[in-house]
Amino acid sequence: MQLKGRLKLVADMVPPCRIVGDVGTDHAYVPIYLVKNKICEKAIATDVRTGPIDKARKNIMQYKMESYIETRVGYGLEPLEDNEIDIVIIAGMGGLLIRDIISKSYMKAQKARRLIFQPMNAADVLREWLYKNGFDISDEGIAQEDGKIYIVLAAEWTGLSKQFDEVYYHVGEKLVGKRDPLLKEYLERKLRQIDKTVKGLNMAEKKDLAVISNKIRLKEDIEKILKSL
Repeated sequence: MQLKGRLKLVADMVPPCRIVGDVGTDHAYVPIYLVKNKICEKAIATDVRTGPIDKARKNIMQYKMESYIETRVGYGLEPLEDNEIDIVIIAGMGGLLIRDIISKSYMKAQKARRLIFQPMNAADVLREWLYKNGFDISDEGIAQEDGKIYIVLAAEWTGLSKQFDEVYYHVGEKLVGKRDPLLKEYLERKLRQIDKTVKGLNMAEKKDLAVISNKIRLKEDIEKILKSL
């Protein structure tokens, strides 16, 4: 099995492990890849709905992985036992939902060696929450697939709360530090999104000047990072 784009980047951030938990697994492509390539010994693939789990089971059977990959139905980390999982993957969900899942199973999440997230949106909210709630973002990368840009980040529990300038919640300190090859395009897209938002805010009947000012300041900070690349 071959992975590409965002799922390949997710898999690349998984270190050798005993058991990986793939939350919201859908087709179970990532756990199948990880076990088949001997990156992880076993996997548990979960989803809140039975439909995706049925698809996952079919793929697991197709690749003859039944002895190595287990499927479970349930919300977030709830189907996983304490200390059962080395690595947790949550990919393809919104940043707010990922935050809520980790918040709801906060103690369980702390026990994972690494958590890997691929938020479809609201990555800034997720980054800020992780930093302020004792998780350190140790790695981050950008993938491009079918003309879209995706963010993947890895976090570990440290128990230490951190605070950064707002721009680094939107951009990602690790992305800037490693000068990701796709960072320039990512920042340019961010700037276009901010311009569109500010234009909409300015057209509103009741303008929120504080919000507009904050967006303009964020744009200026992103432009500074872009110029430094």
